[in-house]
Amino acid sequence: MRSDYGRCGLLNNLQPHSSKTDGPQLPYAAVMATGAASELAATARASALRLPLFWLAVAMAVAIPIWHLVAHGKVRSRIADLPHSRFGWFTIPIGLSVIGNGFAAFSGPTLHFATILTICLAWVTTVLVMRETVLPLSRQWPGVSKFEGSWFLAPAALLADAIGLASLETHSALSGGPPLAWLAVVIAGLGALTYLVAIALGSARLLRVGLGRRGTASWWIAAGCGGLSAAALGRVSSVVPAGFGIATSHAFGLLALFFWIIGSAALIPVVVASLGFLFRLRHLEGKPPWPPTFSTGVYALGAAQVGRLLTARTVDTVSNVTAVATLTIWVVTVLAHTPRLFKKSRLQSLTPPERGTWKAP
Repeated sequence: MRSDYGRCGLLNNLQPHSSKTDGPQLPYAAVMATGAASELAATARASALRLPLFWLAVAMAVAIPIWHLVAHGKVRSRIADLPHSRFGWFTIPIGLSVIGNGFAAFSGPTLHFATILTICLAWVTTVLVMRETVLPLSRQWPGVSKFEGSWFLAPAALLADAIGLASLETHSALSGGPPLAWLAVVIAGLGALTYLVAIALGSARLLRVGLGRRGTASWWIAAGCGGLSAAALGRVSSVVPAGFGIATSHAFGLLALFFWIIGSAALIPVVVASLGFLFRLRHLEGKPPWPPTFSTGVYALGAAQVGRLLTARTVDTVSNVTAVATLTIWVVTVLAHTPRLFKKSRLQSLTPPERGTWKAP
């Protein structure tokens, strides 16, 4: 009998999508969440955690593809086997962009190279995953009923790439001049428009068939992407070539506020549903769910950009509170799931393989 576990999202099962699992595969979700927590550590008055969390995110980004290659042989074949859940693979370019943005805060030629490398890899993987997701859907549309929260990762990848370009442009040693700045502005605008399209499709799906049971945790991304739109618009506003005046900054601020409000409207029902589910929760299942952490984090970053552009103290306060919430959710997720996963791994190592099978050491 199938369990109703995971209807809320904060503790949803995020195992690789198959007939026996319930949500989309999000390979770099932990990288995204940990990187976002690192970037918000100072805002949450926990600056001592910034570097440890950042280097943990870097270590995850290196270890995850190695683990996938060892465990499954070919990453590409796994992408091709996910007809309606391929969008989870956008976590890879988003995670790389988060890491590149973190590298940009350092100085020195080695870390400058690391910044350029990770941001370029983010762009390359964005294009590759777009080819595996958006292009097939444009040729054969599966219907609104197949839309799920992980599809919001497509605009999120574009927005993260725009932030990465803005990080290069604001760094004096890495600046590419006006062409790079305008490219960041265009990509941020494209990502924001794509987010509006995803909001329309998601709303149509909810009105037609409801939320359903599949991949509920990924709907946190719908709220987080609104904050990420605001964060991207705010970041690229700082690299717009000189000569456009304060009116341009104010216009970016209003646009950022618009998208942040959309994210707020999406976040409230998700949080309420999550709290309701937690009160009924009796035991944990599945892998650690990271969308709540990352989504809350980018929502906080969006609030910070709105507060900066419009000098809104109330929004700044929201940014500070949600930054603390991001670190709290990250810690709770780790503490709640890590002991259970270690116990499960130990039990599996002690269980002898079935006759006729071979188990890797």
